[in-house]
Amino acid sequence: MQYEATSDYEVIDRNPLAIKAGDTVKVGRRDEGWDGWVWVSTEDGRGSYVPEELLAEKHAEMGSDVAVTGEFTAKDLSIIKGEVVDCLKEVKGWLWCRNGSGVEGWLPAYLMRAL
Repeated sequence: MQYEATSDYEVIDRNPLAIKAGDTVKVGRRDEGWDGWVWVSTEDGRGSYVPEELLAEKHAEMGSDVAVTGEFTAKDLSIIKGEVVDCLKEVKGWLWCRNGSGVEGWLPAYLMRAL
């Protein structure tokens, strides 16, 4: 499905978190504005919100170490208003998209309009 950006969106994190099944992360706070997202951090100090279904213990307590059950990268995609992208999947209010140059990353769904 294709989407058009209704606003500019610029990537802030140039060294995004990337995790895979079997990794262990430390659980942080739950995002109050995005249901189903929880902050995690890795041994190297990088952190990001991830979908809670990627954690082996869905309701793990803050500060606990939890295994990861799937792959995730917190790589966002910069976009300018009016740009059209292909959406490859949607997860809890975020779209994993590919732009015209073949670059992939996350975009917040509230900034996108389905075509």
